[in-house]
Amino acid sequence: MNLIWFGPCFILLLRCLGSYSCPERDVVRRRLEHLLNAEQGRPLLICANHLTMIDSMLLTWLLFDFKTLLLHFHRFPWNVPELQNFGGNILLRIMCYLGKCVYIERQGSAEARRLSWQKVSYLNAIGETLCIFPEGGRSRTGRLARENTVYGVGQLIQDNPRTLVLGVYLRGFEQKNYSFFPRRGERFFLDFRTCESPIQGGRRGQRDLTLHIMDQLEAMERDYLATRQ
Repeated sequence: MNLIWFGPCFILLLRCLGSYSCPERDVVRRRLEHLLNAEQGRPLLICANHLTMIDSMLLTWLLFDFKTLLLHFHRFPWNVPELQNFGGNILLRIMCYLGKCVYIERQGSAEARRLSWQKVSYLNAIGETLCIFPEGGRSRTGRLARENTVYGVGQLIQDNPRTLVLGVYLRGFEQKNYSFFPRRGERFFLDFRTCESPIQGGRRGQRDLTLHIMDQLEAMERDYLATRQ
């Protein structure tokens, strides 16, 4: 119900105030729609690189059109923002509530972190779309920070092996390193690959699943950099 008014405001902020655009958007949307139709019944897990504080908003806007989200609200991705970054301001808390977020406290207690991941795992299990950044935070170099990889993504896949895992690479053409917002008028590169790999148990299995996703993201990053050169 809230998406009827929240969605247009969401688009207005990005398209009009930010003047953001993506040349590949329509092609990527068609590819994604074809994939989701072929894989009906599988929950979607989006794993993306991370350079700005509004990457999750950009991904939702660029991957799905408003009509699709209105008719299939489960495709609007749940996100896992850091409470310290987005929980202190009442306006941000309202936006996060309407934008389907589960807060996580990376510096909080083990019990608090476990509860957050239990919520995320439950949402994944019932077919909701999730958006996770395997790097755990914004890369400070402008390149994928493999050394900062967190293996909770692998645990999510172990918990629900039916998950369709999508590696998504999003980057502004003028984005040199990390920032709070992309610059106004930024044009974005967007691509995705499925990340299917054998599922094994234990911590090593979580690590292998997560690093396979990072391999796909790094391959897309290399393709992007080669194209820009």
